[in-house]
Amino acid sequence: YRVPIMIKMYCMGVAGYIYLGSQLGNDITTTHNGSFFHPKWLRINYIQYTALLDALLWLLLEATLIIYITWQRWPSLGYKSPGIPSMKWYLEHALNLGVTVAGGFWVAMERSFVMKPWECA
Repeated sequence: YRVPIMIKMYCMGVAGYIYLGSQLGNDITTTHNGSFFHPKWLRINYIQYTALLDALLWLLLEATLIIYITWQRWPSLGYKSPGIPSMKWYLEHALNLGVTVAGGFWVAMERSFVMKPWECA
């Protein structure tokens, strides 16, 4: 369920990124944003906001998954019955959670939002 949801979110994000340079909207939102591979102003900000949102969504999904599985399987965690998550499963998802937090923190610390150009004023 997590992967299809995120694939849909990524497709929506790419569509939004393409729209920002399409010049189909008003001057403030779709012009002066640069080309696809050379983003300017709103496209640069969009990429950074999207990266922060992506980190937040993955953080919530992974934390919810770990908490729910632990709560649901708590009485039988010490037994070797089928369907019980192993330590390997917990380490994999803890690693995913750690990488997500580190990536989100890095993007938050290194962000560089661009001010609106005077042509759009």
